[in-house]
Amino acid sequence: RANHPIPPQCKLFYFEVDIIDEGKNKKIGIGFCEKEFNLNSMPGRDYGSWGYHNDRKYGYFWYSGSGNSYGPSFSTGDTIGCCLNFKNNTVFYTKNGINLGSIAFRDLKGTLYPCVGLRSQGGSIEVNFGSRKFKFAGNAE
Repeated sequence: RANHPIPPQCKLFYFEVDIIDEGKNKKIGIGFCEKEFNLNSMPGRDYGSWGYHNDRKYGYFWYSGSGNSYGPSFSTGDTIGCCLNFKNNTVFYTKNGINLGSIAFRDLKGTLYPCVGLRSQGGSIEVNFGSRKFKFAGNAE
């Protein structure tokens, strides 16, 4: 979880995660969480969190402990983007700069933090909050 919440004045908040090495277990989750989120858990697996995971043959999204299939899986070399639109309270994801084309989550409210879970021996990621150019250059509206 990031140390600071998403600023309340943001209308859109976007970040990307570069998968340097997915590791042995290939368990990575990317999303958002509330401050009280259990940091020993994966985003979406506990109440107050939302996450897109790669630990299956396809992508999977989780919200507060329940999950559904969503988009393609991801692995070493991929970049996953995550966008929270506060105007309509939705989240969508990108893979390697391409919008996955559907809303993953709706009705997110409150003080939220960017959250990434990595539960994979030898795994390595790098998070970009805008210090480098994003791969996604499309419209987030």
